[in-house]
Amino acid sequence: MPKLIAFRNFHYKEGKNNPKRLQQLVAPPYDVISKEEELELKSKDPNNICNIILPDSYTEAGKKLNQMIADGTLMCEEDRCICIYGIDYKHPETGQEISRYGFVGLLKLVEIFPANDGVIPHEATFRKYTEDRLNLIRETDANFSPIFMIYNGNGSADKIIQKYIKREPHLQTQDRDNFTHKIWEIWKEKDIKAIQKIVQNNPVIIADGHHRYITTLRHSRHGGCQYIMALFIDFNDPGLIIFTSHRQVHKMPVASLFELKQKSKHYFKIEKINNYKELKFKLEEYQQKHVFGCYFQGEFVLLTLKGEIKPEEIIMANKPDEWKQLDLPILHKILFEKCLKINKEDISYIKDAIKGMENVNLKKVDALFIVNPTKLEDVHKITKLGEIMPQKSTYFYPKPLSGLVIHKHTDKIE
Repeated sequence: MPKLIAFRNFHYKEGKNNPKRLQQLVAPPYDVISKEEELELKSKDPNNICNIILPDSYTEAGKKLNQMIADGTLMCEEDRCICIYGIDYKHPETGQEISRYGFVGLLKLVEIFPANDGVIPHEATFRKYTEDRLNLIRETDANFSPIFMIYNGNGSADKIIQKYIKREPHLQTQDRDNFTHKIWEIWKEKDIKAIQKIVQNNPVIIADGHHRYITTLRHSRHGGCQYIMALFIDFNDPGLIIFTSHRQVHKMPVASLFELKQKSKHYFKIEKINNYKELKFKLEEYQQKHVFGCYFQGEFVLLTLKGEIKPEEIIMANKPDEWKQLDLPILHKILFEKCLKINKEDISYIKDAIKGMENVNLKKVDALFIVNPTKLEDVHKITKLGEIMPQKSTYFYPKPLSGLVIHKHTDKIE
């Protein structure tokens, strides 16, 4: 089963009790930073973590990290701790104010393809995306933001979390979206052991960070740390949100909405919708019926899989029926491939539907297909079967910052 240990939490000395100063030093996750934002973050402060996580030179990144530890820019206590990580934020669609809490520690690295020792992947990795992170960890031997794990703990950590969050946080700052990130450190051996037991008793799913996990695992085989810094969020936390990437089609192989309907009518019921607001309402109302929105040639339509269609009998893939009954295999295998003959190369992914519709209006893409968010129970169901979720099916939200808590491997850790 999964193993969790405490760690020496390196953090910015100047950021302690100074949220505005800390804001100048931390950064979003490396993979959501645009080139423009990267330059802006690096220019804010020579010690901004972006100078390490997106370096001009991997060797210089390692030297920079060691220098920041040596000169006291980054500090830690001698004893090891587990951290509580809280985020106060507004739901980007509803504006609802939400708080989400989890805990951060070091997760023992194990092989995950296939899953071992209760650590379960939910999506595939691609080697070209791991080389960059591997080069960075070889030079730094450090983790700059925790990978994102989920587990079904039925609220078993709530009592400990609630005890600590009544106190002043150890670290606090805001991100670019004005979300407030807070850190509390747990030093009591009794509480650390209680959290370790929760992890030990529950399989954990990698929600976000598969590429960093794989690169750290590869590094560990050559003398690097045997653990990776991870944030654990309970399935049952109401602050855990999953979004799904919508599909942009760059070249639609149909010339009109009428032709789209004709080619899809054997499998899908198609209904014209007046506007995006109405489409969103319909998508939510009929989410149990395999529904998809489409914005094409300035018009909205709702496509609903016909009730008599059995996707498990149509989708030709070496997958269990439960996988074939997910929305995304139905979208890709039946609508895109079977009905419309869309080439895979003509599909790209976007998280913001409004931006996707703008791209259609600007003729950057031909069409946008809007999908419902993946449900947590589907992730749980598919991973329990030992399967991988379809590509770009989950976007766990919100994400932890880079540089707020840092794990630097030393021989003392193990």
